[in-house]
Amino acid sequence: MLRTIGRRLFILANLVGYWGLLPWAFLVAAQSVDRALHLPPLPLPAGIALAVLGICAGSVLALWAAAVLFVCGAGLPIALLPPARLVREGPYALSRHPLYLAFSATLLAWAGVSGSIGMLILLPGIVLAWAAYARLHEDPVLLHRYGQEFQAYRREVPFFLGASRRASWPGLLACLAYLAAKPLLHIFCGLRAAGREHVPLRGPAVVVANHAGYLDPVFLVAAANRPIRFITTGEMSRTPFKRWLFPHLGSIPIRRYRSDPQSVREVLRALHHGEIVGLFPEGERSWDGNPLPVSRAVRHLLERVDAPILPARIEGSYAVLPRWAGLPLPGRVDVRFLAPREAASAAQVDEILNALRGVSGGRTVLHRSAHGLERLLWACPNCQAFGSIRSDRRGVRCEQCGTAWELTRSLDLLDADGQRLSLSNVIERLPLPHPDEALSSRGPVDLLRGGETLELVATGRLEYRDGTLRVGEQSLGP
Repeated sequence: MLRTIGRRLFILANLVGYWGLLPWAFLVAAQSVDRALHLPPLPLPAGIALAVLGICAGSVLALWAAAVLFVCGAGLPIALLPPARLVREGPYALSRHPLYLAFSATLLAWAGVSGSIGMLILLPGIVLAWAAYARLHEDPVLLHRYGQEFQAYRREVPFFLGASRRASWPGLLACLAYLAAKPLLHIFCGLRAAGREHVPLRGPAVVVANHAGYLDPVFLVAAANRPIRFITTGEMSRTPFKRWLFPHLGSIPIRRYRSDPQSVREVLRALHHGEIVGLFPEGERSWDGNPLPVSRAVRHLLERVDAPILPARIEGSYAVLPRWAGLPLPGRVDVRFLAPREAASAAQVDEILNALRGVSGGRTVLHRSAHGLERLLWACPNCQAFGSIRSDRRGVRCEQCGTAWELTRSLDLLDADGQRLSLSNVIERLPLPHPDEALSSRGPVDLLRGGETLELVATGRLEYRDGTLRVGEQSLGP
């Protein structure tokens, strides 16, 4: 406890000293220069422009650099809390010392707010001073700590600022999302991580995990303590906002049910740059918590990957937000990382995938509404009548035979006699429709076509009859 308090006080003292007292000292010196040289104050428009430019550039760059150090390196820009690995992502792909650039930008803001021309006179000397300090002190320390890795980094990235040959990911948005989501997950989901020592501190890896809930990527990133770029389906980019958001969060969209060499190249490129790529081999969320089959294309991709494959098992995420539900509820989630493996053959890939199989399950703190459960239960588990299940806040009821079930916090169906049916195995009791039987949707559905960008083909009631699928006026024959 005392060590934690002392560490936080040390961080606070560094923040106050570096971003408060030191700029104030420079401002006092700059005002002395103004008085000695009888310099007039900056014109008001120039002062406002410098203040806005300095505040925006300095705050964004400083926040981005500090967040990337914490997210990617598990450290801070403080001598006693150095990152565990050499951070080369984000702004550190553009400059070796982005925090010093941010500090210089904030001095521009101080000059604009105070109207001091003397600050502009001192600024080049301040830049030369921190550049000399970085060259003579920080670079040797980093070279001693990281060795040849820092030498290669120094050859690739300019000292001040330059263009990067690859995207500067993770961006500020991804870092802020990580910093905001991680404490919330620990509070509301009691997130626990096991096997974190298997997650490499540096270098590429492919994390493969079971996929039972919508929040699985968030759980994995929070448990791994390293940014992960997830392979996502093109359906997640249906709107312009999503097409902007998910790439900024690091997702790599891929087209389902067809070849997509461009996305495969992006995956290989990310691994080449030492990033971690996340993959859910099942390709989509499970409806009932049971594992789904894995396509041959995914198996082929894992066989081609020239990087360690890190299996991860997620328990409890299905109960937190099942596919048929609308809102998440707090509940215990456990993420367990297994030992990394090199996949060089189909047999090894099968071994990795078998380690992920199992029912996700879980239990929520609060009772979940059963609304939407009829999307999973297409027939009554008792009388097996199709389309007869109706849901309410507490459970489901069959309109045909009148049997009712209450939904428990463990997502079991409890009938009036106290008998339980788990959602993970109730599907086995439901009948499959006969090929000649006519089926129809309860409401209108959308028929979409495309890959990353989906095009609306038809909207209306869905009907299946005599081997023909019809959506509104659009028919799809056998």
